[in-house]
Amino acid sequence: MKKTQFSDKKGQPTAPYSKIAAVYDQMMLHVNYPRWAEFIDAVLRREKVGEFPYLLDIGCGTGRFLTEMHKLGYHGDGCDPSREMLNQAKNRLPGADFFRSKLPDLLEVPADHYPVMTCLYDSINYLMDEKTLAQALRTVYNKLQTPGVFIFDVVSRLNCLHYFQNYSDSEVLDEKTAYYRESYFDDEESIQYNQVRIHTAEGIFEESHRQRIYSFKTIEQIIDDETDFLMAHCFDEFSFHKAGRRTTRAHFVLRKLD
Repeated sequence: MKKTQFSDKKGQPTAPYSKIAAVYDQMMLHVNYPRWAEFIDAVLRREKVGEFPYLLDIGCGTGRFLTEMHKLGYHGDGCDPSREMLNQAKNRLPGADFFRSKLPDLLEVPADHYPVMTCLYDSINYLMDEKTLAQALRTVYNKLQTPGVFIFDVVSRLNCLHYFQNYSDSEVLDEKTAYYRESYFDDEESIQYNQVRIHTAEGIFEESHRQRIYSFKTIEQIIDDETDFLMAHCFDEFSFHKAGRRTTRAHFVLRKLD
């Protein structure tokens, strides 16, 4: 296995999405959240799940996607393992419910409450092995209303090689706040590494993130063999075309049937 080539100067190690929460929205300015919401809305209308159903966004982060779904008329709640990210989300959407919970368990999330659940922007890739992924999918199935829809996306090996192999970026936000991010993809082990250094008035902090990159075929096999979901679709990025060899992000649409 190759070693990740990060700079020598390190900050104090801290949990993923803790110190980064204060700068996360700035780091994600390139993400077109209205487009994400419009696509999910289009998928739900295509699946005929009803008019503006309740939904739960798993790995909701600071609530940017949920904000856009609220603008479209949905009532959306969220869950996330990071207290700091949830604090940002609660400030953004004081009328929504938020749970500090994560896959594969979702212990704090009520069952049979949401007809729609989402897990977006490759959050599923944080599940580091096939057994955990299968457990997570079964958990979502059991938490969903019947009937229900689960929409999630993953990035492909092609995405990591093209966009995040030896990638780095940085930004100074103000006199006391800055971040520096480095990424490396281990093609042999199919793991994406992201190292983020956050400079704040409190000091310098370091977050280490790892994501497992699965083939679409592997995910489809887990869905078929390990869960009771019906896999309705595996779409190419922001389209209704079937994902294929050149797909960099795939959207999976799963149905829980009566």
